[in-house]
Amino acid sequence: MPITQNDTIQTIADQYPDLIPQFEKSGFASYFKPESLKKIGRFTRLGTLLRSANIDVEAFLGMLNEQLSQGAAVSTEEKAIHELHFMAMLPCGLRNPFKDFLESHILDHPEAYAGLDYLTEGNVNHELSYYPMLDHVSSADELPEIMLASDVNNFFHRPFQERFVGKGIFETFTPYTPNPYLEKSGFADPSGNYTMLTANMLVMAVDTERLGNTPIPEVWSDLLSEAFTDEIIMRGEDDFFCNAIMLPFYKEHGFYAIRQMAQNIRTGKHPAEMVKLADKGGDDAATIYIMPYFFAKKIKNPNVKLLWPTDGAIASPVFMMVRKSAMEKHCSLLNFLLSKETGELLVSRFFPAIHPDVKNTLPEPVKWLGWDFLNNNDIGKLKDEIRDVFMEVWKQKAVV
Repeated sequence: MPITQNDTIQTIADQYPDLIPQFEKSGFASYFKPESLKKIGRFTRLGTLLRSANIDVEAFLGMLNEQLSQGAAVSTEEKAIHELHFMAMLPCGLRNPFKDFLESHILDHPEAYAGLDYLTEGNVNHELSYYPMLDHVSSADELPEIMLASDVNNFFHRPFQERFVGKGIFETFTPYTPNPYLEKSGFADPSGNYTMLTANMLVMAVDTERLGNTPIPEVWSDLLSEAFTDEIIMRGEDDFFCNAIMLPFYKEHGFYAIRQMAQNIRTGKHPAEMVKLADKGGDDAATIYIMPYFFAKKIKNPNVKLLWPTDGAIASPVFMMVRKSAMEKHCSLLNFLLSKETGELLVSRFFPAIHPDVKNTLPEPVKWLGWDFLNNNDIGKLKDEIRDVFMEVWKQKAVV
């Protein structure tokens, strides 16, 4: 039986192990590691993987099947696409407690969740792996029936919106009028496609000792000051920096803000690393850290002041995509995900809840990018343009 573009990479790894070196030569080694196969390999189709890397699908399939005809080992097991019902890609502050909370609930209700196949992961694990492939998914059958995701990622890109969102594949699950905390900023999707669950609230942490006589920033635009050249650390790594931060700066100040941020940002770190730097101090520390409120609350250094900007903490979205056809099938799970109990878990981790009976204890106001901006811009293209402008300045700074 020949390999087709609809085969999952898990199927290929299981049934055609002798072909894995060919994938490694083509730059896909990371996708065939056991941990990756266990996570996204079981529902990621070969065609999507190849298209995401701009590789000619038919030519690659021809090469693989020619190798098979020449004697590569083949299993006689029947090939099948593994169906994943629910996938959650959550911010690091939520991933572990939510996973434990979900698994405990499922174990307590075995009959309601018999046969449910689910996966809970940290969002950072997929920022540079699974999300980019969404631009190349051609069939809704390739997607889990319910997906939780974080940040302004590829679910907001034009290819995904045109193939799926615009065709009515997804529907907002709204069992109640949401809590006003996030709704004051217009957080809910007026088009009824994205279920907006919560937000990772991004704030500033300022080392007042390093700040010296420089005025303490009060609003986000204060970070564009030349006084903060090379003095800011935010979430990022290598050539990737948090879109949830870059997009609001672009929205309000254009590419000027992106160029100035490239001058002012020293490096990108995981928020947990920022906490350690802020507490330790020293030459590697920064004056300002842009990080989630959850992590900022962990800083113990008395010289580091947590600042909720007066124009609002930036709401990096955590949202759910629910296939309209799966609403009734997964009603128990959906009601649990939007329950008061889940809302209370969110608030305990410094994430706002949308359940009307849960009291949000976070400060105000909230800065939300807004649906007009998301719908009226080609977000994927814009993110690429922002990255290019940022990196042009960033690389010049590194040379100097």
